[in-house]
Amino acid sequence: MNTFITILGLLFAVVILAVLGFLAYRYFAPRRTPSIPGKNAIAELITIPVNGIKQWLLIRGVDRSKPVLLFLHGGPGSAHIGVLRNYQKELEKHFVVVQWDQRGAGLTGLEPAEDATYNKEQFVADGLEVTKYLRQRFQRDKIFLIGHSWGSALGYILAVRHPEYYKAFAGLGQMSRQGESLAYAETLKAARAANNTQAIQELLELGAPPYTKVPKVKGTLHTVEPGHEAFGGMLVRFKWSEVLGGDAKYIKISNLVMRELLLSSEYTFTDAFAWLKNKGHSINLTYEECNQNIDLYQEGTEFKIPVYFLLGRWDLLTVPSGAKALLETIQAPVKELIWFDAGHEIHWERPKEYQQALIERFSRI
Repeated sequence: MNTFITILGLLFAVVILAVLGFLAYRYFAPRRTPSIPGKNAIAELITIPVNGIKQWLLIRGVDRSKPVLLFLHGGPGSAHIGVLRNYQKELEKHFVVVQWDQRGAGLTGLEPAEDATYNKEQFVADGLEVTKYLRQRFQRDKIFLIGHSWGSALGYILAVRHPEYYKAFAGLGQMSRQGESLAYAETLKAARAANNTQAIQELLELGAPPYTKVPKVKGTLHTVEPGHEAFGGMLVRFKWSEVLGGDAKYIKISNLVMRELLLSSEYTFTDAFAWLKNKGHSINLTYEECNQNIDLYQEGTEFKIPVYFLLGRWDLLTVPSGAKALLETIQAPVKELIWFDAGHEIHWERPKEYQQALIERFSRI
């Protein structure tokens, strides 16, 4: 018995030492992105000056002569440099894939920026500067553009205003207009279908947007900052959208993201914690303009480049009926609606199918 206890004690000590060693390594390890084999491969984690602040790019591909693909993350604030590399490996074989942590998000969120610059037109201006850098750096007249969630709105605006810079645009979990109203209505509908009495009660107490009777929010990652109480209403609605499978239908997306943050070589431990803090602040500042009140119809519906909407059938965040209606009004050389058996986070929930869909469409252009 004493021997058994001693062995258990030793095993416990080894585990504790291993965990402490891992934490120490992650704390002190510098930011880096793994290399890609091949003479013409590229794997860089860099900063560039963009409209007054340093902004971070992750650039990866097996062949730097391939077309450039710029990915626009959602939120605003949900930066992808530290959490998406493992879900874009097939894309890296066909494109030079660029992840950009936008103003206030991820690594770029570590750079001081005035709160007043967290607005739609500033994000558009930043996106144009990043685009111009990539065109010049890789000697490309045009690049491919894809955006997820808020990034789909940003990408839509860039593509419709500046077709001279882009080969095609793909919206992943595409926004449209009246997005929060649609999300609330469909989440309440899903709650009733699931007979989730607590969800029904909380959503009815909240009321439809614009949210004016916002209860205290419990058990969420982000706090509601003074003057941004409408964001608190979205947090209540989002909690139930997530529970009912509208964020991700078949996986727990928060577990996936936390795992990627924990293991990411592009982010240090300090960066990972800052990612959460910056995400909350950014969405507080931008929720009403960049989410609740976004209206892409006002940006125009005539495109000079191909347009693709990639939608999850179970999405309760950017409800696909809104994007479907928007696409029906769009005039473009090519337009296509592509469906996935997924919620909002298609690129994490269906990574193989999502990447293949992009490769197939973009390779025709």
